[in-house]
Amino acid sequence: MSTFISNIKASDSATQHAAGFQKAFQLLRNTSSLSKHAATTDMVIIYLSSGITSRESSEQEKRATLSVVREENRHLNNSVMILTYALMNEGVTGLKELAFLRDLAEQNSVKYGVDRSSSGSAWTAVLPVVKGSMMVLNQLSNLETTVGRFYINLPNRMIDLARFSLPYSDPMGDGFIMTVSRPCYFGNLLLGVVGVDVNLAYILEDVTYYQDSLASYTFLIDNKGYTLMHPSLTRPYLMTEPPLHTDIIHYENIPAFPAVRQNILSLPLGSQVIAVPVNSSLSWHTNRLRDPSKDAYNVSYAWKLVQDTSFILCIVYVQPEIPVKQLKNLNTAPSSKLLYYRLDLLGQPSSCLHFKQLATVESPTVMLAAGSFSSPYEHLSQPETKRMVEHYTAYLSDNTRLIANPGLKSSVRNEVMATSHVTDEWMTLMEMSSLNCYIVRRYIATPNGVLRIYPGSLMDKAFDPTRRQWYQHAVANPGLITFTGPYLDVGGAGYVVTISHTIHASSSQMASGYAVAVMGIDFTLRYFYKVLLDLLPICNQDKGNKIRCFIMEDRGYLVAHPTLIDPKGHAPAEQQHITHKEPLVANDILNHPYFVKKNLCNSFSDRTVQRFYKFNTSIVGDLTNLVHGSHCSKYRLTRIPGTNAFAGIVHETCDSLAFCACSTVDRLCLNCHRMEQNECECPCECPLEVNECTGNLTYAENRNPSCEVHQEPVSLNVIDAGLHDSLPQCINTRCSQRYTSSDCFGVLDCEWCMVDSDGKTHLDKPYCALQKECFGGIVGAKSPYVDGMGLLDEEVASLNMIKSAPVGPVAGGIMGCIMVLVLAVYAYRHQIHRRSHQHMSPLAAQEMSVRMSNLDNERDERDEDSHEDRGIISNTRFIAAVIERHTHSPERRRRYWGRSGTESDHGYSTMSPQEDSENPPGNNDPLSAGVDVGNHDDDLDLDTPPQTAALLSHKFHPYRHTHTHHHPLHTHTHHLQAAVTVHSVDAEC
Repeated sequence: MSTFISNIKASDSATQHAAGFQKAFQLLRNTSSLSKHAATTDMVIIYLSSGITSRESSEQEKRATLSVVREENRHLNNSVMILTYALMNEGVTGLKELAFLRDLAEQNSVKYGVDRSSSGSAWTAVLPVVKGSMMVLNQLSNLETTVGRFYINLPNRMIDLARFSLPYSDPMGDGFIMTVSRPCYFGNLLLGVVGVDVNLAYILEDVTYYQDSLASYTFLIDNKGYTLMHPSLTRPYLMTEPPLHTDIIHYENIPAFPAVRQNILSLPLGSQVIAVPVNSSLSWHTNRLRDPSKDAYNVSYAWKLVQDTSFILCIVYVQPEIPVKQLKNLNTAPSSKLLYYRLDLLGQPSSCLHFKQLATVESPTVMLAAGSFSSPYEHLSQPETKRMVEHYTAYLSDNTRLIANPGLKSSVRNEVMATSHVTDEWMTLMEMSSLNCYIVRRYIATPNGVLRIYPGSLMDKAFDPTRRQWYQHAVANPGLITFTGPYLDVGGAGYVVTISHTIHASSSQMASGYAVAVMGIDFTLRYFYKVLLDLLPICNQDKGNKIRCFIMEDRGYLVAHPTLIDPKGHAPAEQQHITHKEPLVANDILNHPYFVKKNLCNSFSDRTVQRFYKFNTSIVGDLTNLVHGSHCSKYRLTRIPGTNAFAGIVHETCDSLAFCACSTVDRLCLNCHRMEQNECECPCECPLEVNECTGNLTYAENRNPSCEVHQEPVSLNVIDAGLHDSLPQCINTRCSQRYTSSDCFGVLDCEWCMVDSDGKTHLDKPYCALQKECFGGIVGAKSPYVDGMGLLDEEVASLNMIKSAPVGPVAGGIMGCIMVLVLAVYAYRHQIHRRSHQHMSPLAAQEMSVRMSNLDNERDERDEDSHEDRGIISNTRFIAAVIERHTHSPERRRRYWGRSGTESDHGYSTMSPQEDSENPPGNNDPLSAGVDVGNHDDDLDLDTPPQTAALLSHKFHPYRHTHTHHHPLHTHTHHLQAAVTVHSVDAEC
């Protein structure tokens, strides 16, 4: 509306009164049909005009205008009132013009010969016209105050109800708010309207932090179906983008829900149970199933209209027929004293620095997230004081039940007491475990937000452990040791990997819905690759050039890989996917339909459609490309028992090419209008196309399920600079006293310095030093932390926001030992003790067409103007991820670059996953290809893969809804010169 008004330009032509009213009635009619207004809703047209008509056809114009008003108003049952305001144009506006404006307000069509009976008997049941009034505006300075009181002309129905607006951003900077307004009357005289702006987080706190059990959740909608809060949305307290006003049917996108929605909107109180097939379920339903063995499960919806509002609250139970169990205290006194996490207020004498966090090694600390409090918003919005902390501690430690509750949920004390028994085990492990020098921290969290962490650390007040990836992945994989891919630890420990595990009500009930807590532990990134090198020496026999080992989790993100620890790698170690580093392997496993699936989901918090991979963790046996015929690169992949991870080994013997499309600039997908299961592309996202007026999605995106809980940013509590300089480090791993690579590699806060400060020259005498001295193994390398207070570098911070890198504290130490031993022994057995021909994939046996041998054929020599080639480059920037190791021969380089840099394929090549080798393979061991980042200059190190620049032609798609007004899709074609990183393999057999 504001854009329309600002673009209006003055004209010397006569006013088209009839056309104006036609448009006004059309808008009212469209709005009325969409929102289904009640009979008491007032519809008003405010018409500001001088009333001037053309001299030649003045009477005809007036008659036509009144005819339009009469006909259009009858379509709306004569419910529209017209208020006219005469703008006095001196010397022009006279009595005739004023009479015309008065007749418009009174809708006096008879005066102009508009026959009432001309339209037949269809209007016999129409209500009488609601007459308006005309007011003369002699001075434009009175326009605002005069027109602003238009409501005094409306019928006074004495509706004394509060009205709630939809959420919007507070222009005064108080986050997102809702306006609550109510009319004020004196007798039957309307005095005015009183309103108050209320923080959205306060209104929605009970819905946001509802946690009866893992088997239930809740959402809030208005009486039109618009969603105000849902579990998949970001907490309002941390919301940075305006909420998307869309219908609840897009969130609960399951069969039979449309009928439930209809009942919710029509009945003030009710409940309904529906059956949902497992193959049509939502992810947060699956994570709450307590009996996942059935083909279908029941979902119960119970709702009620909130009194004196237009809001409807709905509570959802998944499998309501199965009882829910919660964590309870065993009434045994803990051996250690409870220590609240606010070490800055308590003045703990044993305080130290755990990297950048204020911490203590004397005891774990207990943090209570906002969900632990009866009033979460009050807890988040007011500062904690020492007196409040002492009250919390006294109440939680009280066995007499005499101390008053300081505002916590009733179940929180039981959870705090029950989790205290983990403390003794942690303290024992701290003294005895050989893994201490690789562990960053341990922790345990409950659904209500109770968090125990060791070393005890000062946390950010807004931190919610239940919204972190390690917690959600553990709940989604009950009973499994769950890996979370590498991420930059906000506490300053560098890149870490989290493993986590659910705690259940009993050992016989291992489904997600029975989880009562989640334990986790943070390891250094290099630790897991150290395990592979120590127990499988073959992984390091040629420094990861031809034979490489890796570990990936069930979404395909790498936990261990040679390029993640390569000091010459320039890309961040977090969020590196199998498609980034091993595109040849990725191309092959994508053809196993029972092993991996590419999925879509709508993320409403950031208005994107997410594309991601999900690997089958129930697979038995190995995946391999060993079939009839020769291969330049072979691999073997097997699941690590008891985990959500897979171990793989790859071996290259000659040239091989494979392609996975990845953006070098952001996470935007190559083609947002097409996704094929067997085409390799990196995890990416597309803009979520939404009609901003109606909140409806396009038909294609309306079929996508909504995504799980949106990942929230995490920040570090900043402590006083003087305190930061005076406190010692909690853990000293004595890096300078470690003289060998094996003794230094993966150790907490240590780096094995191998490359000089120029980033190229290898040191003659590598040595072990603190992480801040040679981050990533390069002397003087820039740390991703900007300063000593733990703020992230701008580039890394933006990457984390895009890729949702999780950050959080830790869990049970002893399971790390068990997991590592199982991983290593299992991988070792499959690599050494089985003959290669025994590794025929059980899935591939069913699906012979998915073999990598099918990709071995000669490249299809298509014409340079092939439509298939050009169709791939549709709408974004990208890189063609191929694989390369050593310097090519001139002929081979000409063969490759001649195809990948042509005008027809824009640097993307032909999407042929593999190229036949000119040389026969040397052996039958599993293999693959690694990926590094580097330049294509001939004077660079031979291990550095090439880089080039290609001129990419693409259609511009607005990435965010805020740009849609400036870049029409059908008028702009942009050309972008972007870096194209190409990785390939070239080795002599």
